[in-house]
Amino acid sequence: MSGKKNREGYIASPLEHRSYCTFFLGQNILWAFIGYISTYLTDIGIPAARAAAILIIPKIWDAVNDTIFGYVVDRHNFKNGQKFMPWVRIGTAAVGLTTVAIFVIPPSMSEAVKVTWFIIAYLLFDVAYTILDAPAFAVTTVMTSNVQERTKIIAGGKLWSMVGAMLATVLIPTLRPMLGWAKASIVFVAVSVVLMIPMLFNIKERHSETVKDEETPTFKQMVTYLKSNKYLVFVLLALLVLGLSSVEQILAIYLARICFGKESVATIVSACVAVSVIISSAVIPSLSKKWDKFQVLLAGLLFSLVANVVTFFVGYSNLPVAIIFIMLKCVGLAFYQVIIYMLIADTVEYGTYKSGTRAAGITFALQCFTAKLKNALVNSVALGALAIFGFVEGENAIQPAGVDKGVWGVFCLLPAIGFTIAVVLLSLTYKLRDKDVQVMSRFNNGEISKEEAETMLGSRFGAAHN
Repeated sequence: MSGKKNREGYIASPLEHRSYCTFFLGQNILWAFIGYISTYLTDIGIPAARAAAILIIPKIWDAVNDTIFGYVVDRHNFKNGQKFMPWVRIGTAAVGLTTVAIFVIPPSMSEAVKVTWFIIAYLLFDVAYTILDAPAFAVTTVMTSNVQERTKIIAGGKLWSMVGAMLATVLIPTLRPMLGWAKASIVFVAVSVVLMIPMLFNIKERHSETVKDEETPTFKQMVTYLKSNKYLVFVLLALLVLGLSSVEQILAIYLARICFGKESVATIVSACVAVSVIISSAVIPSLSKKWDKFQVLLAGLLFSLVANVVTFFVGYSNLPVAIIFIMLKCVGLAFYQVIIYMLIADTVEYGTYKSGTRAAGITFALQCFTAKLKNALVNSVALGALAIFGFVEGENAIQPAGVDKGVWGVFCLLPAIGFTIAVVLLSLTYKLRDKDVQVMSRFNNGEISKEEAETMLGSRFGAAHN
């Protein structure tokens, strides 16, 4: 096993931290570009209602694809002793090619051909993204055995993912009209892959002997792991609810075109939103040192819940004022996008503690499925709402009266509803705290006995596995 070790377990090097951050910087430039897929579909002439429907179709495949892949990751060990990084290398190449394939559909083709092309390309993209994303998150569970350092690694990755999303959402509205969808996709994918490359060679997997014994679980053991891991279910439900309510990126161009009268305003809005999210993301690690990260998450969600409602009543007639309130309402995006993924990593330790099986692969495959499902569904929700308001497809189409108010209402009130549901759900169901997870991690890595762990945890989580 490589890497330094202190009294709290094996830790990753600064180079690994940096490589992990630049990987997610690149990945989220690509992911942000994919986020404009609903706009792309309507721009090439597919009606909004039909686009909403076809975005859901690939999710049927996702339910099978992600689960199968999670099982494969947990069952397979590569000859070099690694479990996750070889998949990340394969996925990096595949996701770049399949992203471009989505955005090179000739607009002159018939609608039937465009729909067929899109569905095939999107299905392939989904497979590639699962191969890339699930292991990239799962590898944090073996980069370090220290929960605080793992929190720092994930926070760093999510912070730089916000920077990537900011760069993309600021540049896409500017470069996309000049380059067109096809050329723009090639440029953004190329930049993304270059930034992702350092992680492919620098990340080390550190598997203690205890962890190695748990790394090839049987199907029955995985089922037992999932049954015993109730907190994973609660966090994934919260992730889905919060994702379905986060329509800011999807509606950015529509908001600029319809409410503010000019697509270029999307660059200003996106930049201001991104600054808000990045600043909030940067302070999360410091806040998590002073307070438990779960409490930090709830505080951020409650703040944005109120800010979304206030923003709705402020309205969009005054652009500078509207932008200020949009920045405030988007604070919660950072808190959920960073901390939820930390909680998922924590549930790996809980599931292992309860079942004796380490199934990080299937855990993060389910996370990947949930993330892709929420992105597909939120596109469908946004497009469905536009269709209800009478939205007319086409890049330069004139919109009927009332569409502007509908877009603003969805932009502000849907997040408020989603944040409310998530706060209630997590407050009632999620009981893991940082100090508990660290005890479980130490027990899972063989550093303390079952009796010591149960004494430290009390009766809050029941007995550990035998």
